Amino acid sequence: MPKWNPKILDKHIAPGISTFTTAEIQDLSGKFPQAEYWVRNYFLNGILRLGYPDRTRQVVVGFLRRASHAYIIYHEARQMTIDYLDGNDPLNPRVGRYFDMIAKWEVFAIDMTIAFDLFKWISNGQGAFAKNDGSKESRLYEVGNKVKHVPTCVNSGQCTIDDTVPLWVNASGLNSFGITVTYDETAEVLSDVCKVANELQDPLTFVNMTKGPTEGGESA
Repeated sequence: MPKWNPKILDKHIAPGISTFTTAEIQDLSGKFPQAEYWVRNYFLNGILRLGYPDRTRQVVVGFLRRASHAYIIYHEARQMTIDYLDGNDPLNPRVGRYFDMIAKWEVFAIDMTIAFDLFKWISNGQGAFAKNDGSKESRLYEVGNKVKHVPTCVNSGQCTIDDTVPLWVNASGLNSFGITVTYDETAEVLSDVCKVANELQDPLTFVNMTKGPTEGGESA
């Protein structure tokens, strides 16, 4: 099989694809068995027990949807990454599979940014992180934002001439322009979001429910 020049691969497909041979990504399946039922559980709890007040209800449902979808997409992206690496030659990479795989990670990152915004509203404007504080939450949020705003990144110079895609993966984790979130950090952040969703699915178990969020906290 032909071998490509690593510089060509890294520039025209994705940074570091020519050396991407391994990835240790946590399997969280089974850790949150109610994940696919969060929205349905919310509905039954709200009808049969206690419901959220209007306005809070819309934001909570949005958070549950995003958390559930992120949990599902994370595992799909994880499996696609494993499948891509299995038998892949980094100097003759499976280009179609690679782009399909990073597209799945992009969906995950966007879901997480939206979940962070919704969480901040629910928490009376107290987000999971302070803007640009360097935390794993902040970095993952920025990755999702860069996926959504590629033209801005190009115009501002955040995207260099060697960056073809706004999100790429390597042995370290998820990467964007100047940002890395390790796989372990990604799993930790997702787990934290899922823990909140477990509480939100039943208003009676959500300690801040009676306080009620102020309307429309700023985006994280």
